[in-house]
Amino acid sequence: MLQKYIIITVNVILFCFQVAPVQATDNDFNQAYVKGISEAYGFILGQEYSLDRIVRKFPDLASSAKVAKAKFNASFPGIKTKIKDQLIKTLGKQIYEKIDLGLKRKMKENLGGEVLTKEIAYNFIQEVGERAEGRIDSPIIEYILSVKYHQNPASELIDGYEQRFSSEGHAKSEGVKLKLRLPKSWKAKEGERPHIVQKWVSKNGTGTEMILLDIRDNEGYTPTGSEIKSFVNSGEVKGVIPNGGKHIDSGVFSLEMQEGYWVEISFVQERAGIAVYQRYIMHQLFFRGKAIGLMCSASTTTDEKAKADEAFKRIKPLCQQVLNSLVLLQAY
Repeated sequence: MLQKYIIITVNVILFCFQVAPVQATDNDFNQAYVKGISEAYGFILGQEYSLDRIVRKFPDLASSAKVAKAKFNASFPGIKTKIKDQLIKTLGKQIYEKIDLGLKRKMKENLGGEVLTKEIAYNFIQEVGERAEGRIDSPIIEYILSVKYHQNPASELIDGYEQRFSSEGHAKSEGVKLKLRLPKSWKAKEGERPHIVQKWVSKNGTGTEMILLDIRDNEGYTPTGSEIKSFVNSGEVKGVIPNGGKHIDSGVFSLEMQEGYWVEISFVQERAGIAVYQRYIMHQLFFRGKAIGLMCSASTTTDEKAKADEAFKRIKPLCQQVLNSLVLLQAY
């Protein structure tokens, strides 16, 4: 049942894109992300349309349908309005209205003509209740979560929407066995560079915020806690900053009975003729002669530095949560 409604919704979305192609006007949200949240928007509209149809056709199921709708809205408060606001912000009101009108017209044609028995209606109501618990197919759930937690990414983990990562057996793990918890809406991708074990990108892989796990051989050397403190307090820590980077702050931390340091940096890098501004924090932990790095970053073009700084402030608490979730299996 769920798959059927998703397929119909996605087909409607694709039709609307043919009528009004996506041309994102806000650099916070690129074309892939706009398409993703548009599909999520259509999914929610389809759900509302189907519940309203059930209420009209089967009055004895009206109470159950309204309860299911209320549960969904309680789990994802104001989600339709939030997605609508992002679409208007990125596409402009005129294009949004074309998409919205096309969605509703095609939805009525497709869903309105579907056979609806009492059994189908009852099962769909139960399904909406399950959706309220987060049981929604990918990638719809990831985009819904991206919108819900846009302003407060750390709450996604707190609310239990998570994915788990284990480095055990990974070719780049240097033999280090660790586990991490990360938000469900951040898409896991393989790291292109030799030491990047895994990376996670916001907004289901379409965003400009990133979390990186880096593990490398530290030539068998594990610095002591006092050496790490001296490294930070003496200012030597600034030596890890790339040329042209700016030291913002740094300090020491303890995790899993190990000592480490952290450094917050802003940096401008040119790639393929494009200057990119990046704001990031790196936590560096040492264990059995290996260096374990967890980096969280936000980036944008150099003429929009304020947007990257704002995004970084949003994800910084999330980065701390991910770091605190790190478990070194060999430390016990």
